Amino acid sequence: MRTPAVMVIVAAAVSGIAGPALAQGDQLCLMCHSDVALFAGLEDPTRMVVTDEDLAGSVHGALGLGCTFCHQGYTGFPHPADAPPPGCGVCHGQVQRDYDDGRHAYALERGEELAPTCVTCHGGHDIKPSTDPESPTYHAVAAQLCANCHGEAGLLTRDVVRLPQTYTAYAESVHGRAVEDNGGAASCTDCHGVHAMRGPLDSESMINRMNVSSTCGQCHEAVSALYDMSIHGRALRAGLIDSPTCTDCHGEHHILAHDDPQARTYAARLADETCGECHDDPEIVRKYGLAGGVVGSYTDSYHGWAAKSDYERAATCVSCHGAHWVLPEADSSSTIHPINVAATCRQCHPDADEAFATSYTHASASISANPINHWIRLIYVVLIVGTIGLMALHNLIVLNYYLVERRLEERQVGYVMRFDRIQLWQHMINGIAFIILVITGFALRFPDAWWVQGLAAVGMSEPVRSTVHRVAAVVLLAVGLSHVWYVLFNRRGRVEIRAMLPEWRDVTDAGGYLAYHLRWRDRLPKFGRYDYTQKAEYWALVWGSAVMAVTGFVLWFPVQAVQILPWWVVPASQTVHYYEAWLATLAILVWHLFFVIFHPDAYPMNWAWITGRIPERVVRHHHSRWYEEELAHPDARQVDGGATPRSGPDTPEASGSVSTKRD
Repeated sequence: MRTPAVMVIVAAAVSGIAGPALAQGDQLCLMCHSDVALFAGLEDPTRMVVTDEDLAGSVHGALGLGCTFCHQGYTGFPHPADAPPPGCGVCHGQVQRDYDDGRHAYALERGEELAPTCVTCHGGHDIKPSTDPESPTYHAVAAQLCANCHGEAGLLTRDVVRLPQTYTAYAESVHGRAVEDNGGAASCTDCHGVHAMRGPLDSESMINRMNVSSTCGQCHEAVSALYDMSIHGRALRAGLIDSPTCTDCHGEHHILAHDDPQARTYAARLADETCGECHDDPEIVRKYGLAGGVVGSYTDSYHGWAAKSDYERAATCVSCHGAHWVLPEADSSSTIHPINVAATCRQCHPDADEAFATSYTHASASISANPINHWIRLIYVVLIVGTIGLMALHNLIVLNYYLVERRLEERQVGYVMRFDRIQLWQHMINGIAFIILVITGFALRFPDAWWVQGLAAVGMSEPVRSTVHRVAAVVLLAVGLSHVWYVLFNRRGRVEIRAMLPEWRDVTDAGGYLAYHLRWRDRLPKFGRYDYTQKAEYWALVWGSAVMAVTGFVLWFPVQAVQILPWWVVPASQTVHYYEAWLATLAILVWHLFFVIFHPDAYPMNWAWITGRIPERVVRHHHSRWYEEELAHPDARQVDGGATPRSGPDTPEASGSVSTKRD
């Protein structure tokens, strides 16, 4: 450091006049170290500055300790380059030894420049005792001090390892909230120690698995004693580290009250997420010979269903087994021991006796472990399959009768050719491809669904699924392109697309159609070749197909897509593709199938999608404007594939042609 000339002159003058004794006094040090301007050449000039107020208000100042008490070897000027840095361990020997054994010191020795030292937590010259509310180490605010490194911002180490952001979780916990309220609840140092910040693998650490109960017992003494007597505590003391301790059930930092819906100990989550973490783990069950299926037998019982429904009086695992003093059935002190189990049941069922207590156990509720339940289940499976199967067969026979009747009606009365062979094939292939796309697309999104598991069991792995999905997409796109060619270059196609163009009349027709079905009007609107529902569905199909094609290709070739498009196009395409799939699927189920199958005029099915024909009476009734303008007169003629009345069931499929032959 290049020392300013004025600094040298002032220091030399004072030293020569006042002598060595005065040179070691605080005022001599402050002549330079109270002026930040004198250190303007440093990267952080404020680091060298200390004020008289800082010293006087500190714990060291209160004890009368001067600058040189800590900064030994700095009596001469300029200060010797080999002067030792101040060391707190000179006075605080045990504290220094504790710090040296902790993780903070380990990080510092490893070269982590941001690792905390004494100054980081206690301050430099304005150190106050931890009992002072203004001290950063005061119990009520100590967690905020730790948050400088373990807060939301976190810290990155030299090896680019982000430190745990534990303060956020702690602040939301019962401890963090209680500290804010009264300052008396557990803070970071109560669980991790003050200076000896040891890691969880250190056997002497307060957060080592073997010591967690004792650490929590500083405040929760009675609960800790119960846990230590439980099978969990005994197993842990025996060295079985798989046995749960306090933090396994309650969490480490994000500890919530048991009536908080987000808590791991909340009734609706207790069985699956907390107890089930061990008792539903096949490896743990097999390793220790525990009873299997206990979580499933509980969740599939009245108790489990009621608990999931947030019924506050529903029995949970801890209701029967205890919360902390959990004992095996063989222990006579256990709440589930034969001599005690009836009393346990009487907590909720006042009249319970031993017979009642025997009626519900994990074994008795289990299908596999209880022979009676096993045979009942088997009988009912056979009964359900047989009975419902016969019912379905019966109804299919009835349904088939009416399907055939509707088909015969078309052959026995006049009909109109609605679609030609090209349209029928386009619709058929488009429908099959769409169904395959829906199945294979949602199979990716919901891999745990039972029907997806069934497909996986018969060989639909991810490579197979993705290949089938893309093949179906190409087929759908090919059908779309063929339809574009059809409406542009085929005479009938041009007639069809003109009939599909939206008109203002479609809006008024929609209002009139709804008014008729609300009994506000006496007559239906006169629809043309296609009504407003069919036009809306057609153009929705065009729009949806285009959107799915564009986003689908982006997702199929994402690397190539970001070379010509912004990066956000890929995630945006994924979102659009997913929700457009939902929109299309629900539209088919709610809208299309209603008009093709469930509408009273179409039920049990409109045959037009197979035969291309619709009965003339339907045209007269529903498409009356089309009938009056194009089909009513025997000598009617249409340019571009218009309607011509004809006879016979095998009439050439001209647009809107009418057959009047009965056969």
